[in-house]
Amino acid sequence: MPLLLATSAADAADEFAQLFSGPQVGEELPPFEALPAFGEAEKVAVLDGAMDGPVLLVFVHQVTRPSIGLTRLLMEYAATKQTTGLQSRLVFLTADPTDTKAFLQRARRALPRGVEPSISTEGIEGPGAYGLNRKITLTVLVASKGVVTANFPLVQPSIQADAPKIGYEIAKVLGGAEAPTLKEMGFDEQRMGMARRQQVPERDALYRQYMAPVIQKTATPNDVVAAAKAVEEFAASTPWFKERVHRASKQITEGPRLTEYGTDKAQEYLKKWATQYAPSGQPAAEEPRGESPPAESADESTEASTGDNG
Repeated sequence: MPLLLATSAADAADEFAQLFSGPQVGEELPPFEALPAFGEAEKVAVLDGAMDGPVLLVFVHQVTRPSIGLTRLLMEYAATKQTTGLQSRLVFLTADPTDTKAFLQRARRALPRGVEPSISTEGIEGPGAYGLNRKITLTVLVASKGVVTANFPLVQPSIQADAPKIGYEIAKVLGGAEAPTLKEMGFDEQRMGMARRQQVPERDALYRQYMAPVIQKTATPNDVVAAAKAVEEFAASTPWFKERVHRASKQITEGPRLTEYGTDKAQEYLKKWATQYAPSGQPAAEEPRGESPPAESADESTEASTGDNG
């Protein structure tokens, strides 16, 4: 998302308030097909079996920790309402369905339980009949009998701010009159904090797995190019990783020890990532605090930062 040069917070809020994404309240949900994220099945009709009653439909435009956190809470809450007739559907939007399918298979443990996600094959803006907005991070639709009853185009998803409002709209289509509390929706702040801390070693391992081959002193130019390609492919679908590569590369290239990190070819990539991966207005995906210390050599950690956003 381009950098927003607003004159005030109110101006920024006004701009976001004008964003629309997807069918509006009172409009019908058009049928569409998507590719199941898991298994070898071909495209399926996403809304089959969900047009005769209430449905929660979530489109994920951008994979970030906040977007996945809110999506997981909503989907798992919706799963508890299946006995009352609520159906739920989760669709990821992407320019590369094959790459996104591979990413979702790797990230399966972080996805909502009890729902089979699908992947749109119609580009980053998704099904053409839906009018989805690529500036949005999440589009959340609540509908009843194929007609939209609530539409939430979210630029900066937040469990605390957005989940109760969406929960209230779900309650209404199920015949209720009160919004569920976050606790009733399954949000446990202590558990969520523990889960964030548990992500640290997993992400450290992934980071080293991708970055260590890039800065090996014995790597040939072809080795470095191949390793850098893997880094860039993973960064393209993994915001926290992209942000971490940028932060580490920037600190290395701006410090006095650049020549200690790999070969000349590796240093070219570090310089590239220090600028190419710089945030452009959209907040980077948050990541738990607590990382490994800066790398001392190519055989140790490749992280060049001890801090983290989040």
